[in-house]
Amino acid sequence: MLLRQDDQDQIAYHVTSNLTSYHGFNERFKKILEAFNDEFQLLSCNMFDYFDDSKQPTEEFDRKMDLCYQLKNIISKHNSTWLFNIVPTGSTVTGLATKNSDLDVAIHIPQAAKLLEEMHSDIYHIEEERNRLWRGMQLEILQIVRLLLENDEQIKSRIDWSKGVQLVQAQIQILKIETVDGIDCDVSVVMDPFLSSMHNSFMIRHFACIDARFAPLCAVVKQWAASSGVKNPKEGGFNSYALVILVIHFLQCGAYPPILPHLSKLYKDDNFIAQNDLQYPLRLDFGAPLPRPLPTVSANHSSLAQLFLEFLHYYLKFDFHMYFISMRDAMIKNRQQSMNPTVKNEIQKEVYIEDPFDAHNPGRTVRSLHHIKKVLKDTINMFIPVPNEDIDTQKRNFHFPTLDDILFMATPNSYPEAFEEQDNEIQNEEPSTSDIPPNVIS
Repeated sequence: MLLRQDDQDQIAYHVTSNLTSYHGFNERFKKILEAFNDEFQLLSCNMFDYFDDSKQPTEEFDRKMDLCYQLKNIISKHNSTWLFNIVPTGSTVTGLATKNSDLDVAIHIPQAAKLLEEMHSDIYHIEEERNRLWRGMQLEILQIVRLLLENDEQIKSRIDWSKGVQLVQAQIQILKIETVDGIDCDVSVVMDPFLSSMHNSFMIRHFACIDARFAPLCAVVKQWAASSGVKNPKEGGFNSYALVILVIHFLQCGAYPPILPHLSKLYKDDNFIAQNDLQYPLRLDFGAPLPRPLPTVSANHSSLAQLFLEFLHYYLKFDFHMYFISMRDAMIKNRQQSMNPTVKNEIQKEVYIEDPFDAHNPGRTVRSLHHIKKVLKDTINMFIPVPNEDIDTQKRNFHFPTLDDILFMATPNSYPEAFEEQDNEIQNEEPSTSDIPPNVIS
C-alpha cells in the first residue's frame, strides 16, 4: 500500500501529527493569512530582529564559561578528593539565551550518592530516607561552596558582596551568586548519574540548529508569556523550560508538515543523544554535528508570525485534562487510559508533559488553566478583524498587532471575544493522526 505524503513525513521524522488542530487552524485562519500576508511577513521580520537584538552576545557567553571554569578550579583546589564536574545548562548553552540571562550551573557529583549508600546501607533502600540523605548532602556541598566563595581570594573579588551569596532551600536547593560583572548564577547539586538538564540542553541546542525559526519562536513565546502571566511558575503558570517543550511539541506534532524531528529515535543506534535516563552517551559534544543528515520531508514554509499564531491556536484547543504530551514518543496520548504509573500519579495535575528523558513533569507548576486559556484567546483575537466587512474595509479599519502588542500584552479584557464562538468546536474531538490507527494515541 502506498503511503500518503503526510504519513511519509511523520514516519520519516518519527512523529505523530495532530492533524485535527492543523486542519482547524487552516479552516479558521486561511483567509486572514491571505488577506494580511504582508503584515504577517513584516511581523515575522520584526520577530527575527527582536531575537537577534536580544540574544546573548558571545562576550557574555565567554564570561559565563570563564566563571564555570573558575568555580571548578576553586572547588577542586580545596576538595581534592571530590570527583565532580561543573556543568552549565539551560539557555546559556542551548542557543536560546537572551542578554543578561541567568547562568544555571550544576555541580555533578554522583560520587556523593555512592558515599551515602555506603555509609547508610541499612536505610538507603527506603525512598523517603534516601531523599532525606540526598537533600542533606546537597545542602552540605552548597554550604562548602559558599564558604569557598567567601574566603578564597582568587574568586572572592569576583562576587558582588553587596548582593551577597544566597542559599535558597526550595524544592531544588540552589546557591544564588551575582558577580561584579553582572552574571546571575544559580548553582545546584546533582547526584544522579544522569544529568537531565545537560541532556535536555543538548537536545534543545540541536533543534536551534535544525530550523532557524525555532529559537526566535521560543524567544517570542517566552516574552509574551512573561508579560501576560502565562510564564509564572510561582503563581501557577508555566516555567521557562516547559514553554520551550511546548514549542518543540508544537513544531513536531502541531505544525504540518512537521518542522522538528524526534532526534532520539532518528539516532537511537548512534550513541549520540540520550534515549532515557538509563540509556545515554557518557560524553556530549555540544559542538558536534548530527551523525548524518536528517531525512528529507516536505518543507514547511510557514512564516514565523504564522507559526506563533498557530502555536496559540494549538494550545487553546488542546485538552490538557484529556490528553498529555509525550515528548518520549513525539505524540499526544490519553491521560485517562494510560497505564503508565507516572502518568497516573500526576492525574490531579492540570498539565502533564512526559519529559524527553526522565520521569519529571515539566508542566507540574500549572495550577489552573483558566488564565492561560484566556490569554491565548485574547492574543488570538488580536489577529481577527471585525467580521462581516469586506476585505478592503477590514484592512483599512483593522489594527494588525505589532510585535510590542504581543510582547507586552494589554490587560485581558481589552479585545473582543471574536474567537468565543469557535472555542468548543475542536476541544472534545478525537485528534486525527491521518491513517495512523487510533490506538496509537491511547
